[in-house]
Amino acid sequence: MTPPSSTPTWETTMSLEVVNLHAGYQRDIDILRGLNLVARDGQLTTIIGANGVGKSTLLKSIVGQLKPHSGSLTYQGLDLIKTPAKDLVRHGIAYIAQQHAIFKEMTVEENVEMATWSFRGERARARRARERIYDRAPYLKEFRSRRAGLMSGGQQRLMQLELALMSDPQLLLIDEPTVGLDPKRAHTIYTHLRALVSEEGKTILMVDQNVIAGTDVADYIYVLELGQNKLEGSKEKFDREYRDTIADWLI
Repeated sequence: MTPPSSTPTWETTMSLEVVNLHAGYQRDIDILRGLNLVARDGQLTTIIGANGVGKSTLLKSIVGQLKPHSGSLTYQGLDLIKTPAKDLVRHGIAYIAQQHAIFKEMTVEENVEMATWSFRGERARARRARERIYDRAPYLKEFRSRRAGLMSGGQQRLMQLELALMSDPQLLLIDEPTVGLDPKRAHTIYTHLRALVSEEGKTILMVDQNVIAGTDVADYIYVLELGQNKLEGSKEKFDREYRDTIADWLI
């Protein structure tokens, strides 16, 4: 695996494209420094790297929480920098932040109702979305009258993912999907994410600190260092050339 060239060239159909991105939280101070990346249609792309290299900064730039200093962000030809964050759901994009974005004092059913807010005027669609989430995650139906905060951390994380899927997005942006979870709960999450890609054709861009598990489920992997591309390649190439050394390198 060799470092990518400064000008990215991709042979497959592109979904999300990041070109020469510079972004940071202060004016003229970049955390991302010329980052290039693509999340291909129907694949799970994992981004790994040490703390502070810009993984979460990238996702926040994509969803409009942070305005890039320069570069471009496009999704199927749509200029994301010029697209209001409130319109992302309409364009088939869902963002699942690292912190649980659920209302813990509300019941599971109330959380499910809140998740239909972006298409509240479409009663049939909202009804189908509610039916679908209970079919996909029967435990939510069982706990529908229970306060969401009383569920386990793994159940809350799965619920957050299912709530994001209620709008039927094609592209999911996921920040640290298993942070704070035990290995068993983490395995459940990763299995679910893999199934979303292989069985439902979703496109996932995920940043992860769990190098082994996060790359095991990936189709393509990027390694970042100091806000720039360090390494990239398919899972097969990654396994063949860097599996034995990458975890030590990231510590």
